[in-house]
Amino acid sequence: MEMRYRPEELTRLPRSVEYEKGKVMMINQTLLPGEFKTIELTTVDGVAEAIITMKVRGAPAIGAAAAFGLALYADTTKAKTKDEFMEGFYRAYDRLKNTRPTAVNLFWALNRIKRLVEENLESPLEEIKRLIVSEAQKIADEDVEANLRMGHYGAEVVPEGKVLTHCNAGSLATVQLGTVGAVLRVMHRDGTLKLLWVDETRPVLQGARLSAWEYHYDGIPLKLITDNMAGFVMQQGKVDAIIVGADRVVANGDFANKIGTYTLAVLAREHGIPFFTVAPLSTIDLSLRSGREIPIEERKPEEVLTCGGCKIAPDVDVYNPAFDVTPHKYLTGIITDRGVVWPPFERNLKRLFKRE
Repeated sequence: MEMRYRPEELTRLPRSVEYEKGKVMMINQTLLPGEFKTIELTTVDGVAEAIITMKVRGAPAIGAAAAFGLALYADTTKAKTKDEFMEGFYRAYDRLKNTRPTAVNLFWALNRIKRLVEENLESPLEEIKRLIVSEAQKIADEDVEANLRMGHYGAEVVPEGKVLTHCNAGSLATVQLGTVGAVLRVMHRDGTLKLLWVDETRPVLQGARLSAWEYHYDGIPLKLITDNMAGFVMQQGKVDAIIVGADRVVANGDFANKIGTYTLAVLAREHGIPFFTVAPLSTIDLSLRSGREIPIEERKPEEVLTCGGCKIAPDVDVYNPAFDVTPHKYLTGIITDRGVVWPPFERNLKRLFKRE
C-alpha cells in the first residue's frame, strides 16, 4: 500500500499524548469542546487518574499514555538498586494496569514494556531505564504510522459518499490521526467523503464533544445527530457506509466498542449498509474466542443521571455499561494496519497474525 499522504497533510491537530523527560503531556479531553488545554503529569498516579477519569481516552491513546507512565517512573524513580527499581516498576505496572478493563491496548503496551525489562534484567540499571523510555516512544510513534496505513487501506474499501460514525476514534482517541479518523481524513483529502454523520454518543457525548470538534477543526463536512436519529437517517437513504473503532477485537471477529455500536450494526444490516470497524493489530486479542469473553466496564451512574454537570434524572438505579459487543456476523470487514480482513474472520485473523 502506497502512503499518499503524511500525517501533517491530514490533520492540524498535535499529538494527543506525548512524553518529555519527567512529564507526560496530554490533551485534557474532559474540557472539550469548551477549552483546548494540555496538561502535564509528573507522577504515575497522575497518569493513572487521567486514564480513569477519561482525560485521555480511546484504546490506542490509553495504551500510549500507560507506556509513558512507565517511562515517567523510569525517569523519576529514586531507587538506588536494581531490586528497588523492579519493586517500584511492578507497582507502577499494576497501578496502570488496573485503570480500565476493556481496552486491550492498555495491557498490550504495558506487557510489551514489561517483557522488554524482564528480558534485560542482566543489563545495568541505567540501560534498563533507557530501554523503557525508548520503547514507550516507539509505541507512540508506531501508533501514528499504523493509523496512517489504516487510513489508506480504509479509503480503498469504504464506499464513496455519506459516512456515519459513533463515539470518537479520531486523533483524540489515538496518538494522532485516529483509526476511523485516519480513514475519514484520507477520504476527505481524496474527495470521496461527501458528508460525515456524527452520533452524539450518550452518555458522555464523545461524538458531540470530541468527534464533531476535531473533524470540524480539520474542515471535514459533518452533521451532528442524536444517537436515536441514526436509524431514521439510514431509512432515508442518507448513509452509504458506517465505520466505527474498536476497544477489543477477538478471534472470531466479535468486537467491543462504545455502547450503541451494536444498535448501529443491526440497523446497518436491516438497511443494507456496509459496516466496518477499524483497529490496529494491538487491538486484536486472539486469546479470547468470542465476544462473550470480553470484560465490559461499568461506569458511575452519574454519567447517566447528569449531563454537563446538570441533573437530568431523579436518583434511580442506573445500568451504565461503557461498551457493547457486536457479533462478527454484522461486520463487512475489519480495517487493520496490515490490510483489510474479510469474512470468514476467524480464519483470516489467524492468517493475518501468521504473516506478522
